[in-house]
Amino acid sequence: MEISTRNIDDVTVVDISGSLDTHTSGTASDEMGKIVGSTQKMLLNLENLEFLSSAGLRVFLRTAKQQKGSGGAIKVCNATGVVKEVMEISGFGSLLDLHDSEGGALASF
Repeated sequence: MEISTRNIDDVTVVDISGSLDTHTSGTASDEMGKIVGSTQKMLLNLENLEFLSSAGLRVFLRTAKQQKGSGGAIKVCNATGVVKEVMEISGFGSLLDLHDSEGGALASF
């Protein structure tokens, strides 16, 4: 699992790649916690995320709660395949603002 950030205007785009599972969720949670404190608008780009477990879903839930608790907004884009399926089946579509493209997500802020 790898997390990198980039800025597009006033939005921090968080690119997550690899697998977000039990083995990587602790590191991911720590890294996401640092990002939450530094931006009001966060976009999680899951284009290169290949696997997402329940531990990874907890990371997203915790990050969303922290971001919204600090008055910020969070959106998700480019979830595909099994990652998108896991998010939809688990009901995360109603918890997070999911978008099919980065451009669409950026325009929705």
